[in-house]
Amino acid sequence: MQRTERREDILRTAAAMLDEMPVSAMSLNELSRRVGLAKSNVLRYFESREAVLLDLLANSAAGFLVEISERLPAVVDPSAPVSVRAGELASGLAASFEAHPMLSELLSAQAAVLERNVSTDVALRYKRGARDSMVGLAALLRRLVPELDEPRSAQATGLVIALVGALWTRGHPAPALVAAYEIEPGLAFMNPPFRESLDAAIEAILLGLVARSAAAR
Repeated sequence: MQRTERREDILRTAAAMLDEMPVSAMSLNELSRRVGLAKSNVLRYFESREAVLLDLLANSAAGFLVEISERLPAVVDPSAPVSVRAGELASGLAASFEAHPMLSELLSAQAAVLERNVSTDVALRYKRGARDSMVGLAALLRRLVPELDEPRSAQATGLVIALVGALWTRGHPAPALVAAYEIEPGLAFMNPPFRESLDAAIEAILLGLVARSAAAR
């Protein structure tokens, strides 16, 4: 029990730190200091900083799925044409991801950073949890847009997750890039707003995969 409580305390502290700083600035040394443990003791519960953040990502994704499963059906009109429902679902998903900046940022760092310094055991635990969340999201997509068959709903889910990470990074550039865009506004198209870009991309994915589902029948 004490081990579980300590792990949860470390995860809560890491989440609080991500309210103040980007993933790239969060160090294991500072996490240890805030938790009130020696770094070596933190490593008894998590093998690396990345392992902490992957657990945090898995927990955040699971909570996010519960939330959108309750909220999104209310914003999608089941009697509307599929073109309308896809747009409503895309808007609802984009707004939900924007409202969860920690989840979106962790997704942006997942493949390139967080999965690079963990053991196979940690990777397996994380991927199994991620699989459950992705299967749940695919089921939600099919529930709200039943024109999607199972393979296409799974494909849509993977694309949505990848887009969240990519568009979050582009929509939240480093200070030097923000200054560059201010100096030369003609470059601003390279800095697309996160929510609007994600909304448009999800809608395009859903409608494209609905068309493929129909063609496959």
